Amino acid sequence: MYVLAIIVGLTIGITVWFLASHWIASSITWVEDRRPELVGSTQLRVGEAVACGAVVLASFALAFWIIRALWVQIS
Repeated sequence: MYVLAIIVGLTIGITVWFLASHWIASSITWVEDRRPELVGSTQLRVGEAVACGAVVLASFALAFWIIRALWVQIS
């Protein structure tokens, strides 16, 4: 049952990461279309790195929170 909790938590975390990453990529493309002077700029690359890092950390946090919640229910 513990393995099932891990599988469920990681599946949900990866799904959220995939959807959020797609949203960030779409947002960056939108910004580049609206403000062509920012294409390839350091400011945009730093913003992208921060946003992607935050999404990865938030997705892992969500996955581990779900795993812990299921683990407590199983025990």
